[in-house]
Amino acid sequence: MKQRIVLAGRMLEFEGEEGDYYFQNLPEFSHGAGERNLLRFAERHLHPTSTCLDIGARIGLTTASLALACPQGHVYAFEPSPKRALHLRGNMTANSLSNTTVVERALGATSAAYAAIVRDHGWQPLSVDDVRVAMETIDSWSAAVSSPIDFVNLNVGGYEAHVLAGAAETLARDRPVIFMEFNSVAIAFAARRSPLSFAETIWKLFDVFEIDEDGVSSAPDARLFVLNNMVRHGCVDDIVLDLKPDQDAETIREVLANELEAETAAA
Repeated sequence: MKQRIVLAGRMLEFEGEEGDYYFQNLPEFSHGAGERNLLRFAERHLHPTSTCLDIGARIGLTTASLALACPQGHVYAFEPSPKRALHLRGNMTANSLSNTTVVERALGATSAAYAAIVRDHGWQPLSVDDVRVAMETIDSWSAAVSSPIDFVNLNVGGYEAHVLAGAAETLARDRPVIFMEFNSVAIAFAARRSPLSFAETIWKLFDVFEIDEDGVSSAPDARLFVLNNMVRHGCVDDIVLDLKPDQDAETIREVLANELEAETAAA
């Protein structure tokens, strides 16, 4: 099953699984606020030679956006679902996006063989009856990558804290800009974490910016941001994170470990 969409002025063809909600609604997603914000930000702020990570790539819509924005750079697309990763590879090949590499694994706070699962809506910690996939940290993976990481697109259905916790060394070393979806429903119901607690953790480590059609602007304090997110923005916001100058790997690990411990205690 295939769909054709226009992305960054170019006609692209995507293949996906019949019954996959994301694929079925690909035209709507391709013209939605999230994709528009990402494309706009990439066009204005990324360099043609940038090295990017697309974490939670699904079948490749955001990967394609970044590959087109950075034609002399490279995009590493992380997708743990075997079915989606298969389509992701095929879509990159079909659209001649050779500056991409698909990495078929989940990213988390620790590395482990077959310690995560794949569900139709995404991934979450180990459960009994779904597909088990390898989990790795960004730090362990990036140790084998020669180019500094310039940009990270992060959308993993509420588990962003886990991914960031496994990226302390990379964040401190390369200081990539992070474009992240803040979805308070996914944070609360999938990851079972307080959206406010997670926001306060993010605000400790990063300078946080909101992005919309008017551009990038400083985000309000964490409490007001979460209130606006829930009451005015349908629980979904795109934010840009820029690591504060005084943060190092040890502090990043400590702050995010505290956030994950709070999640474990509340479970």
